Amino acid sequence: MKKLVVVAMIFLLGTAWWSTIDNFGVKKAEYRQHIAAAEKYEKQQIYYDAVLEYKNALEENPNQSELWIKIAQDYRNLGSDDEFEEACNQAISLEDDKHEALFMLTDYYLEEGRREDAIALLKRQAEKTKYNGDIKEKLQSLAGEVQTVSADYDEISTECSGYMYVKSGDLYGFLNSSGQEILRPEYQSVGLFGDWGVAPVQKDGESYYIDTNNYKRRQPEEAYQYLGTEKQGIIPAEKDGKWGYLNRQFQPLTEFIYDAATPILDGFGAVKQGESWALIGDDLQMATDFVFSDVLQDEWGFCSRNGVAFVKSGEQYILVDAEGKQLGSESYEVAYPFVSDQPAAVMQSGKWGFVSIDGSKTLECMFAGAKSFSGIGYAPVQTDDGWGYIKQNGDIAVQPQFEDAKAFNSRGIAPVKTDGSWKLIQLDIY
Repeated sequence: MKKLVVVAMIFLLGTAWWSTIDNFGVKKAEYRQHIAAAEKYEKQQIYYDAVLEYKNALEENPNQSELWIKIAQDYRNLGSDDEFEEACNQAISLEDDKHEALFMLTDYYLEEGRREDAIALLKRQAEKTKYNGDIKEKLQSLAGEVQTVSADYDEISTECSGYMYVKSGDLYGFLNSSGQEILRPEYQSVGLFGDWGVAPVQKDGESYYIDTNNYKRRQPEEAYQYLGTEKQGIIPAEKDGKWGYLNRQFQPLTEFIYDAATPILDGFGAVKQGESWALIGDDLQMATDFVFSDVLQDEWGFCSRNGVAFVKSGEQYILVDAEGKQLGSESYEVAYPFVSDQPAAVMQSGKWGFVSIDGSKTLECMFAGAKSFSGIGYAPVQTDDGWGYIKQNGDIAVQPQFEDAKAFNSRGIAPVKTDGSWKLIQLDIY
């Protein structure tokens, strides 16, 4: 009896297996028939019936991105734009490392003048898939469009630590990294919001510190002509025409014996006596003698970034480390301070190029004007047509069109000058 049961079970399993194989064979044959019929209709330009055959084929084998691409192409030939988009999106949902449908829909959007839709689609898919190298390349190929995102000012600084200063008339205020005015221009001078969250300002003959709510937060009992940005717990200050350094409690850390002093950043700063400059460490000990005729400073007064600085030795500028040791062997007629860890602009023989933090040249000197690369990899350059932006390989990213331009921040926002005024522009892709 048991043997009969076993035999019966084997027979039933075999029958089911054979039925499955037979059914699969039938479906495969039907699938091929639908594909052949669709291709025949396409040759006859009978696109609607071709679509129907492809959809019948999908019922037999549903996860075929290639068939949805063919359906999309046929809908495009029919002029059915909505159905074309829907078919493309179906194909995109099934694609993995291939992005034929994605780029087909992207190109369609661009042809139709729907640039924002194309960019949004690419960004969305770049976030969804790990195989996104070609998607990012496609995005970068579309980069370069900008729009104005701020009011006009007489001056806008390069962003530093999330803030830009603006000047309107003779007064200064602040924008945040998005370009929103957080403090209207009302001060005679301003500095950067430092490590303890306050910024030095001057107003009505007084120097003190404010927070981002515009509340007065710190002021020394003694009168100082100038209070600088606090970094690493150290404040440069001017008193009775001489400069020195204070701590956060406004206690002197050095004698006031210098004719100028920069904030400390990335381990060092610079001080001046007479006509000569020296480097000073964050321990406020002299790192060099007073041997430099100039030390380049950015718009916020910092001379150091990434542990390096440009100093003038003789008639030329050189790149040095915190101890004054030259990096690289080149010297320059003038240079522009680093604004990020990306290359800085330097001039040789009247033309501008770029060098890295170690002093090696990354782009030959060939531009009429240039400023340093920002963290997103774009740098302002000047041509006969005005100021624009380049990528690190030297290709134009934003066409020259401005009277002047400064570095982009991490949000793709940069100050530019047009019609005599400064405003902010926003990159659509960065």
